Amino acid sequence: MLEHDDISRLLDLLGNRNRRRILDLLHQKPCYVTEISDRLLLSPKVVIEHLALLERERLIGFSLDERRRKYYFLYQELDVSIAVRVTRAGQPAVTPPGRTALVVHRLHQLRGLLETREHLLANLEGVDREIQQKLTDLIKCGEGIIESETDVDLLLALSLGAPTVEALLELTGLPVHELNGRLAHLQSTGVVRAEGSQYRLCGADAE
Repeated sequence: MLEHDDISRLLDLLGNRNRRRILDLLHQKPCYVTEISDRLLLSPKVVIEHLALLERERLIGFSLDERRRKYYFLYQELDVSIAVRVTRAGQPAVTPPGRTALVVHRLHQLRGLLETREHLLANLEGVDREIQQKLTDLIKCGEGIIESETDVDLLLALSLGAPTVEALLELTGLPVHELNGRLAHLQSTGVVRAEGSQYRLCGADAE
C-alpha cells in the first residue's frame, strides 16, 4: 500500500493534463518521443521532461530499438479511486445548494469529451494512413536532400523545436559521429543551418 507522501506525490504528478495525455497514449501502445510529440502536439523537449518525471515514479519504462532510440511503454496500470467519508459519525455531509446541478453539468462535459475521444480514435487509422502518404511524398520531393528515414527524423525533430545536439541524440538514439554526419549532409543541402551549438531549418516556412 502506498504511503501518504507517495499518494500526494502521485496525485501531484497526475494533476498535469499533458502527463495524463501521455499515459493515455502509452496505454494504447508503446511510443517513441517523436510519436508522442506528433500525436499530442507537444515539443520534444516538453515530452522528454514529462517522460523523465513519469519514469522516475516507475509509471513508465523504456527499451531501446535497433537504432538505440528509447521506446516508452506503460510500466504499471493506474486505478485511482476517491472515498467520500461522512463529516461526523452517523451524519452524512450535506450537499450545498446547486452542487447537484454542477455535478450533472460536469458529467455532461465529461461524456462529451469521451465521445469526442472515441470519434478521434475512430479516425486515427485514416490519419495514420495520410501520415504515411505524406512521408512518402516528402521523401520523393526531397530527393537529393533526404537520403534515409534518419534524415526525416532529424528534420521532424528540428521542425518541432529540438535544436541542440543533446536533444537530437535523445530523440534519434544515433551515435554522435553518425548524427554529426547526417547534420553535415543536411547543412550541405541548404535545408539546415547551424547557429552556434544549435541547428535550425532554413527558409521562411521553417521560422
